[in-house]
Amino acid sequence: MHRLSLTALLLGALLTLISAPGFAAKTPYSTDVQPEWLKEVLPQAETFSEKEGGEAPVYRGYRSNPDTGEQEQVGFVFTNRDYPPMRVGYAAVIDVLVGMNMDGIVTNMKVMDYNESYMYSRGDFVDNSIFYSQFRNKPITDGFRVYRDVDGLSAATATSTAIAHSVGETARKVARFYMGFGEGSEAEMNSNENAKLQLEELSWDDMLAQGVITELESVSAEGEALTMAFTYIGRRALGEFFLGEEAYNNVESDASFRSGDGELMLIMPRGPGAGRGFRQFPMSMEQDGNVRRVAGNRYSNAGDAVEGAIVGHANYGVVVAMHPDFDVTRPFTIIYHPPGVNNPDASVEYTLGGLGLRLAHNEMILSEEELLAKQLENASFLTRLRLDPPWGTTVWSDVLLLLGILGLVMAAFLSKNSKVRWTALTATLLYLGFYKNGFLSVSHITSVIKLGPEAITNNLTTFIIIVFTVITTLLWGRIFCSSLCPFGALQDFISRFRPKKWQLKVPQKVHDNAIYIKYAILALIVVTAVVNPALSIFQYFEPFGTLFFFSPSAVLWAILLLIVAGCFLVERFYCRYVCPLGAALGVVSLVSPLRIKRVEQCTMCKVCEHACPTGAIRGEKIDFKECVRCDICDTKLINLAGTCRHSIDEIKRRKHHISRVNVIDLGAGTPVQANS
Repeated sequence: MHRLSLTALLLGALLTLISAPGFAAKTPYSTDVQPEWLKEVLPQAETFSEKEGGEAPVYRGYRSNPDTGEQEQVGFVFTNRDYPPMRVGYAAVIDVLVGMNMDGIVTNMKVMDYNESYMYSRGDFVDNSIFYSQFRNKPITDGFRVYRDVDGLSAATATSTAIAHSVGETARKVARFYMGFGEGSEAEMNSNENAKLQLEELSWDDMLAQGVITELESVSAEGEALTMAFTYIGRRALGEFFLGEEAYNNVESDASFRSGDGELMLIMPRGPGAGRGFRQFPMSMEQDGNVRRVAGNRYSNAGDAVEGAIVGHANYGVVVAMHPDFDVTRPFTIIYHPPGVNNPDASVEYTLGGLGLRLAHNEMILSEEELLAKQLENASFLTRLRLDPPWGTTVWSDVLLLLGILGLVMAAFLSKNSKVRWTALTATLLYLGFYKNGFLSVSHITSVIKLGPEAITNNLTTFIIIVFTVITTLLWGRIFCSSLCPFGALQDFISRFRPKKWQLKVPQKVHDNAIYIKYAILALIVVTAVVNPALSIFQYFEPFGTLFFFSPSAVLWAILLLIVAGCFLVERFYCRYVCPLGAALGVVSLVSPLRIKRVEQCTMCKVCEHACPTGAIRGEKIDFKECVRCDICDTKLINLAGTCRHSIDEIKRRKHHISRVNVIDLGAGTPVQANS
């Protein structure tokens, strides 16, 4: 009855908390697009159309042309939900509203709704002005890769990745449908985008080394030093990369008009001899003994070096349409005939290589994901794990630091050395708690229920902590609770430094019933996750999320303060009566084979029972599901503290002697003989 009453009280408290007003959040948590949101993501527009249905749903944005007064379209607004498949974040899909102008530039984005597990402790952590600002005026040709093109949200890589990819992928789909973004088939458009992304990762020296670029040293008509860099730009990805989209479109049209055929080569002059602006360079090209002088109609002006990879490496660009007999995929010689009698010819052999050669062969350029998929087709398990780890991008310094802390925890546990344990507790509290927010939560259990195992494999450090916790719990019991839980560490520091007179002794009967509250909480959270995955309530029972994420919720801070106050009065109060994760680990520890040893003296000794921080000891018996493996009692046994230092025969003799001594009858004040 007591346990049922406690559970009823708990449920009543929960309903009160859930009905309390939540903290203010700028994310609307709604997928119903409001008119004012359209203006937020496409600020250039003055009016918007109704949402157009069909294959590619959008809102069109319009403004009045200042010259004609007529309405003109300035862009589109759309949601990623209309362009499946949607990206999944840490725990669920994320709804995003995106604005894009008529030039294929993302003007802004807005997260409309998300339901990530740790938002309940961290608050509306996605509504971050710095994170949002990265999506303003961002071309859809960008990669939208977290930690490369976009800085992610702190401790939320999966969420950041889902948002960034949703914005980029959805914007490109809209641009293809309405604006003719890219050319050719879907595969060709993807190949073009992938090629530009790969080119952007190459430095000038990389391109020289790979044969994408070749340089020729010569002199000008005035005898000044002149360097000319040559590169093949006969494919759109190369031309747009070196010159920019507008300049490449212009020069491609001009070359087609002038010569009508031939592969395009870009000449990039620099040095003192290139300072006079555009001029036709007297050049010849030779392949297989066939020498062709480049006629004047085969030169096109690519303009000054103001956009693209040419910037900083040349003064301007000149494009040559090669003779159609020349095969750019095979080596050929470029010969420059500098004006002036005393200036000798200069030549260089050009052998196209790297990405340029692949494009010239019309090879489809695959994305990193596509390349990886091909590598994994027939790969072994270990190769797949190496190439495509489920935890994605890993910061190895974080992994090494975590392994160091786990080593400290195990060293403390195995050595029973209090100094090592306090060192481990300090590292756990400061690094895993306040700095990295790397603690485990019952939300990891509910996420697995909702999403499957991938919910805990998307981050290597979290996965390592989970594996360590499961293995050690199965073998020894709740080592995690003892030394690897930041909030457990905080409770130990509270117990160590608070005045002893503040400590309260919970009546045994109350304690024996109250320990089952945490199991009721665990059951409530798990059942809720199964019945209604959209509803999360764990944040009301895990105050460490409030503390370490510094939640903006007044309700959660009030709960935290109440629990901390309980920890000041009752040692490990939270572990004893509230922690749902501790309850889950307690159930697992019931099968642990390597338990704390007991000796015959334990039947009569009370030292360990009084010292146990969770009240798990009754004489010689340990309620192992409640034991957090702080090893206070194990250490006392090893050091033969208390009555353990005496032989059992000596203890029995003393007990028999004490049972026969005279005791004072305080009521009568007269000595009586005690019964043996």
